[in-house]
Amino acid sequence: MSYILMMSCAHVLWGFGFENVGWIILVCGFSLLVGLAYTPGLSYILISEWLGLDEMGLLMAILCILVVMVSVVSSCKDVKSGVSSEAGGFSIVEMVGMVGLSSLLFFQVCSWMDFYFFFEFSLIPTFYMILKWGYRPERLQAATFMVIYTVSSSLPLFMGLIWFWSYVGSDNMLLVKMVSSFYQVDMKWPWLVMCLGFMIKLPVYGVHGWLPKAHVEAPLSGSMLLAGILLKFGGYGIIRFMWFADIIYSQVVCFILVVSVWGGVLSSVACLCQSDLKSLIAYSSIGHMAMGLGSLLTFYSVGKVSCVCMLFAHGLCSPILFSLAASSYDVCGSRNILLTKGILRVFPLFSGLWFLFCIVNMGVPPSLNFFSEVFCVSGMMWMSFFLGVIGGCMCFIAGCYCLVIYSLVNHGNPSEVVNSNVALSVRYIYSGGFLMLFLLFGGLSLDLFFV
Repeated sequence: MSYILMMSCAHVLWGFGFENVGWIILVCGFSLLVGLAYTPGLSYILISEWLGLDEMGLLMAILCILVVMVSVVSSCKDVKSGVSSEAGGFSIVEMVGMVGLSSLLFFQVCSWMDFYFFFEFSLIPTFYMILKWGYRPERLQAATFMVIYTVSSSLPLFMGLIWFWSYVGSDNMLLVKMVSSFYQVDMKWPWLVMCLGFMIKLPVYGVHGWLPKAHVEAPLSGSMLLAGILLKFGGYGIIRFMWFADIIYSQVVCFILVVSVWGGVLSSVACLCQSDLKSLIAYSSIGHMAMGLGSLLTFYSVGKVSCVCMLFAHGLCSPILFSLAASSYDVCGSRNILLTKGILRVFPLFSGLWFLFCIVNMGVPPSLNFFSEVFCVSGMMWMSFFLGVIGGCMCFIAGCYCLVIYSLVNHGNPSEVVNSNVALSVRYIYSGGFLMLFLLFGGLSLDLFFV
């Protein structure tokens, strides 16, 4: 498995030595993913004592491969400028590869201490990318916010893992789960302090302040990796720790559930007030992740399936929205929604991509987003009619801001800042068309999300 993943990264890096080979990279990646998905017995492979892969890890590994591949293909401008101007240090392709490799190891490790190490290690290349290739002087503040939020919240997680290690004598995930279930250890305070780091990484509304800042100041590849992979660390961690909450299910878990769902409504409403394209897409990510967490904490099987489906669908849709925002920035030199209008008259093909991904983001059938949102609302409705109503409001507001962003960016008379002489990179089209296949036809393989 590790050799196959390294070969896929080699294909991506090799492709940038030639011109117009985005389609070659995408064909190689698609062939690789088909081989991974249909290899018999791969869902239960144990690579070694430290590395293993189950259904959830395989799904997240596929997502990681897709997002890394598409982020490198879409960041053609950053790659070329970095290669031509850089005399030393790391290039942006190396940073993307480092994030992708650490993420793959994060999804494959069997040890909780290795799990924590790669959870934190991904911050280093992301911090470097924001500082070096960020667009504005505020990138230092954004990167510092991201590190402070994540590191301060992960310290209680580290304390909880140390406590488990001292009690059980091992940091193996399966062994700790078996021993803790046998002795009925008191799990109330370990679950609370451990999941704090995951909820901030997700992030839950109220501790989300670092995410819009990081997205706005990060380069295109940094935003795509943040939305597509790094936010999924939080959801993946909570799913791995769900057996804690199952033991201690109480008013505390219900409180977190209600706060998460209501925060998703507030963040969705905040999308309607944003003037920056990247900030709007970042707040929409908070709303979608809140819906997934709310359905997961209902403890229904359909809630877990919908959460996993939401993580995968959002991990594919949101990076392409950031890629389209970058294409609008190339045309207009600004990410202000009121200035980037009239794209339909100037670049109708890119306007078509805007339309496709906006309707997929709002959950049009038969996309993966549609099934994930329907299952999320169904799980919350089974638990409480009030939660179902809130979930329905989130879906409605998501449709509102997707229509707003499409109509304002694409319709109307082109503004004076729109430069029709700009040659937009065809790699945006390669990336969007490639991931659209997974989003539109992924509903045919919903059994993959029963992890």
